Amino acid sequence: MNTLLEIKDLNVSFQGNENENKTGNKNETVAAVSCLSLSIREKETVALVGETGCGKSVVAHAIMRLLPPESRVKGRIEFGGKNLLELSEKEMAKLRGKEISIIFQNPSLALNPVYSIGHQLAEPLRIHGQEKEEVKGKKKTKALSKVVEALKRVGFSNPQEYMGYYPSWCSGGMNQRFLIAASTMLDPVLLIADEPSKGLDRSRVAELENELKGLKEKSETSLLLISHDLGFVRQIADRVAVMYAGEIVEIATPSTLFESPLHPYTQGLLNSLPENGFVPIPGSSPPLSSPPAGCRFHPRCPSKEKRCTQEHPELKEGNGRAVRCFLCP
Repeated sequence: MNTLLEIKDLNVSFQGNENENKTGNKNETVAAVSCLSLSIREKETVALVGETGCGKSVVAHAIMRLLPPESRVKGRIEFGGKNLLELSEKEMAKLRGKEISIIFQNPSLALNPVYSIGHQLAEPLRIHGQEKEEVKGKKKTKALSKVVEALKRVGFSNPQEYMGYYPSWCSGGMNQRFLIAASTMLDPVLLIADEPSKGLDRSRVAELENELKGLKEKSETSLLLISHDLGFVRQIADRVAVMYAGEIVEIATPSTLFESPLHPYTQGLLNSLPENGFVPIPGSSPPLSSPPAGCRFHPRCPSKEKRCTQEHPELKEGNGRAVRCFLCP
């Protein structure tokens, strides 16, 4: 399969006031993502996992070019032969929703409470000019049929009724499906799902899993799945990239990762699952404004050696996987 998206040496930092109340230092720099490289092939699902605050969502927003003005971004994000970081906002706007789309993690914030679901699902058509062409001559049939088709695709048996609903009338699971419908309206070749299972009960997570699998089969879309739900990831991903403190520390297939994790952090994540005894990793993640020297995980690592506290390990590739650890072959 051909490579669809190639992220090379991505660095994202923030310099601002978010830590001013804690430290009093207005000039403190937060390195949210450090030298991250990752590829996604056509029709592939890659999952990005890790604890809250490790930088997963920052990667998603960097791809979509939706980071705040105070962010500093370096590296390359290549898509369709272009570096997305070098495109103008006008050029990037043409790609969002049409070629690359994102399902935001909080439906209650992503959906506008004052507009109907039908109005919001038609937004991609308005932005990319399709509605304008189809409404010409007072004919809205095709535009409306696209909205109906999108709702049917995510499991709504009576889509015309739900088009008139407002987000506040609906459950979290329903609103999540509305977001999926809106994000896939124009059949993007790359879909980013940012914590799509967050806040959903297990039955809704199972439904979401089936919806995403179905969408991939029907549209042949590549998927970047960002999640801390390892069980959900195991069922849907083709490859899993584990992040810790702004870095990728391990990449492998789900079966390999879950059966024989190499990095001590990955091992700790899996041990913290209920089915593995629910043993939490001691300590907490380091602040991204002042990560430790050497391996960033060494303060919490039960197997660390002196070298781990002094030298920073590179991500080593071999046998179809990658790991950032001196203790791994």
